[in-house]
Amino acid sequence: MSPTGIVVVAEQEKGEPTDVTLEMLACGRELADRAGGPLTCLLLTDRGAPFRALPLAADRLVIVEDPALGAFNPEVHARVLAHQLKAMAPALVLLGNTAAGMDLAGPLSLLLGGTAVSGCVRVALEGGVIVATSRLYGGKLLAEVSVPAPALVLLMPGSYPRQKGMRDRVPKVEVQGGAGLAGPLRVRSCGILEPKAEDVDLRKVPVLVGAGRGVQTKDNLRIVEDLARALGGAVCATRPVVDQGWLPRSRQVGRSGLTVKPRLYLALGISGAPEHVEGMKEADLVVAVNTDAGAPIFDVAQYGATVDILDLVPILTEKLKAAKGGK
Repeated sequence: MSPTGIVVVAEQEKGEPTDVTLEMLACGRELADRAGGPLTCLLLTDRGAPFRALPLAADRLVIVEDPALGAFNPEVHARVLAHQLKAMAPALVLLGNTAAGMDLAGPLSLLLGGTAVSGCVRVALEGGVIVATSRLYGGKLLAEVSVPAPALVLLMPGSYPRQKGMRDRVPKVEVQGGAGLAGPLRVRSCGILEPKAEDVDLRKVPVLVGAGRGVQTKDNLRIVEDLARALGGAVCATRPVVDQGWLPRSRQVGRSGLTVKPRLYLALGISGAPEHVEGMKEADLVVAVNTDAGAPIFDVAQYGATVDILDLVPILTEKLKAAKGGK
């Protein structure tokens, strides 16, 4: 291990660490404790030094502040990160397997001269070798990749318990300027499109009702929404449903959408393509309804029914309403 150990490249949302940031800190803390090295959390921001009072699981929090770091720009952020990481010389850099993390991984690996491994769910350090485990084919196959340190590993959201990314004391905080920004830019950030204010954050909903192509029409989503309301949950969807324009992109669950971990995931008319399964397989309980008994979704589900959702869902909704006194 390098004396500087492990670095987590943090992501923030409205001044708070994202879930995947806390999960990366949990992973990094576990590895650093075993290897006997320090864990550094590295955050790029434009102002305000967020996180500085939070009891993060890092030994050190390095905050790089510069007005140019406000809107995410992979070219700008990669330059500043490379400048910081070259000085720190860590054995392992953890990034989230998110849109931002994937934008940064390529330029960073080029600037640092190291290897980047994406889609990882587990990470181990064995001497000077980093062993990263990825899930393939919707979680049906685990692949181990061994790369020499230093390396970049992109951690899939939901891979580690986020609560272990915090502890009972605040790390040592260092605030620095944005060194490494000089040079012409080829990428211009035009801003971030936020989801509609009335939409729900699916990552925080305990009960999700997923709609697949088995719903058949946009009008049939009404009965799915009624069921979700009766369960006190929210509706999400597979990519084909979103591509049809039946639901907004913010409701898409899967590899190219959100990764969710609800207590209950009710999959209605969902075949179980790897693209979708990748985003919901960590649910505590999966219940699937599909007329095709051979649908791959039943390999993920704990309970299932091979009936038409258009017949079952209205009955189930009425039963739930009756159990609640008709509400």
